Amino acid sequence: MASKIVLHIGLQKSGTTFLQHMLQDNSEALAGSGVLYPVPKDWDDGKRSVANHEWSSYGLLGTEFPWVTQERASRIAPSWDLLLDQVQSWPATVLLSAEALSVVRPDAIRRLLDSLAVGDVEVVITARSLGRSLPSLWQQHIRNGRSTSFETYLGRLAAHRDKGRNHVEADLDAHIWRAFTLSGLVQRWSDAGANRVSVVTSPGKPPELLLERFTQAARLPDLVHVPVADREAHTGLTAPETLVLASLNAAWRDNSRSRQKADRLRQTVTERFQARERRGGKVVIPPEWRSRVADWSRADLTTLQATDARIVGDIGDLRYDPDQEKTAPPTAEETARAGAEAALALADPAVADRLPHDSLVRRRARGLRRLMG
Repeated sequence: MASKIVLHIGLQKSGTTFLQHMLQDNSEALAGSGVLYPVPKDWDDGKRSVANHEWSSYGLLGTEFPWVTQERASRIAPSWDLLLDQVQSWPATVLLSAEALSVVRPDAIRRLLDSLAVGDVEVVITARSLGRSLPSLWQQHIRNGRSTSFETYLGRLAAHRDKGRNHVEADLDAHIWRAFTLSGLVQRWSDAGANRVSVVTSPGKPPELLLERFTQAARLPDLVHVPVADREAHTGLTAPETLVLASLNAAWRDNSRSRQKADRLRQTVTERFQARERRGGKVVIPPEWRSRVADWSRADLTTLQATDARIVGDIGDLRYDPDQEKTAPPTAEETARAGAEAALALADPAVADRLPHDSLVRRRARGLRRLMG
């Protein structure tokens, strides 16, 4: 049985994929130092790009995650059992990484800890400022097929936050704030039985500094930094690209595109975006929301510093300062260029030929090719 569990629970968009690549690539060296980073036997099933323990946790906690159905949880349940076997057969420290665990409620945390049945549990949270996290979360929302404007997205988040901590702790749909209110996240895991909680601040760049802080927090030996390809590291989209993708999502939905077809088209467009040079500015907090996001950030960090959490890194990395927003909104020209790139991606014969013969996208792609000569 493991003598200690280190749980890395994200946050989402805080460099977790990068860190998981580093842990996977260094798994043999870690094991030689007495730390097991289990690489699940089924980790490469589906579309996962790196070994982690997210899907295994679905097998235990199921619909505690709003995006996991009972059917999926039942299908994945054996993955959790396999992971438990690895934990029980290792005599020293086991390190698990699953960013979705940042959203679970107190009862689910206790179920997880009871299932692991290891007395010494340390939780490591990697985090960055709301000013960087919220744009990334909205962008991911769009990449998942939605078309909600950033302003509307923030309004929905604000409606949950304004209902207070009891609502955030209890309501399944308030999961974003269960994760991104750091003070509440720390307290929730401490109250549920974690022995120690550390918060690692993400500096953005260089990635080596995040890796150094993470290894310090998790008490790991030095890890070899292996460069990760941009695509594997979840390279983001720019502001004009995100606007174009949101409009495409709405159009595909209006034209009754199947989810599978829309996902394939979205991936094609995204890859085309990421390969170009003049991509436009990054997504930032809209001007009318900056003061409010700064208030959220200030209140949370004040409460966080009153907890017993160990802060590894510079807490200034977590502060949102509206005065530091230097990126201008996307121009019409930038958005038009992104739209043209999307059209070129969809006009590629290789894309159209993979679609059904009567596909609307296929017909429009033929028309675009004719227009472009």
